[in-house]
Amino acid sequence: MSKPSVLINIVLYHADKNKILDLIGVCSQYEEMKILLFDNSEDSQSFEISDNKNIILFKSPKNVGVGGAHYTACKMAEEEKFDFLLFLDQDSQLSSGFLNDMLSGFYRLQKIYPRLCAIGPTWNDPELGKSKTRVLKDKLRTFLKAPNLKQVLISSGMLIWVPTLKYIGYPKKEYFIDLVDTEWCLRALYKSYQIFMLPDVQMLHRIGEIKKWSKLVVQYEEPIRYYYSLRNSFLLFHEKNILLSYKILILLGNLFKLRKIIFSPAPIKSFIAAYRGIKDGFFIKKNIS
Repeated sequence: MSKPSVLINIVLYHADKNKILDLIGVCSQYEEMKILLFDNSEDSQSFEISDNKNIILFKSPKNVGVGGAHYTACKMAEEEKFDFLLFLDQDSQLSSGFLNDMLSGFYRLQKIYPRLCAIGPTWNDPELGKSKTRVLKDKLRTFLKAPNLKQVLISSGMLIWVPTLKYIGYPKKEYFIDLVDTEWCLRALYKSYQIFMLPDVQMLHRIGEIKKWSKLVVQYEEPIRYYYSLRNSFLLFHEKNILLSYKILILLGNLFKLRKIIFSPAPIKSFIAAYRGIKDGFFIKKNIS
C-alpha cells in the first residue's frame, strides 16, 4: 500500500530562516510530501531558499494573511490531488516523526468516525506552560448552552483530508488572520463533519506575545491582532453555517481579552485598533460567500 501524499503549507512573514530550516527538516522525514512556503513578507525581507523539487517558495505580491495562504494551499492540494493538507506556522515546533504520528492517528480515528475531515495535535505554548482552567469561560458556555470548542483547531498543525474540501469549502480569505481556522472548523461541524485533537501527538506553538514581571506572565497581542480578532468576531454573525451560541461565545471571549491591553507595549495604539475592529465589524455590510 502506497503512503498518502501530503502538501505542507508553511506561512511566512519575516521568518527566522534557521527555524524554518528546522521545520523543513522534520517535515522532510516523510517521503511523500511537498512543501509550499507561502511568503507574505515585503520584497526587501522575503525568504530565500536553495532549489529543491519538493519545496515551492511562493512570494505573494501583497500580504494576504493566513486566510489567503491557506486558500491557495487548498486549491493546490485539490488540483494536484494530494491526500492530505497540513497547515503550519513559522513558529511551530514539531517533534521527530510528527507527520507519521498524525497520519496514523487520522486513519485510526477514521475507522470509528467515517465523517472525519481534520485532526490536530495537542499544542502547548512553551512561554506560558500549562494553561489555567478557564472557569468563567466554562460558565459562559454553559449559560449559552454552547458545545465545547475542543473540536475547533488552531490552523498550525491542522491536518485536513483533501477530499472533504469539495463539500466543506476553503478557508475564507476575507478573515485574513484571526478566526480563519475557527470559521472553517465551525462550518465543517455544521455540515456534520467530525474534527478531533490527538492527545498523544504534541506540538509547541506560540500564541500571541508575552510580558514578564518576575514570576507573573501576561499574554497580550499586537494591535493588528486586536483589530482582526474583534472585526472578525462580528463578521461571524454574517455566517449562516455557524450556531448563534458559538458566535456569541467567541465575541464575548475576544471582548474579554481587552483587559490585557494595559500590559501591552503600545496600549493606546492597541485600544484604537480594537475600537476600529469593533466599528468595522459592527457596520460591515459585505456579503460573505
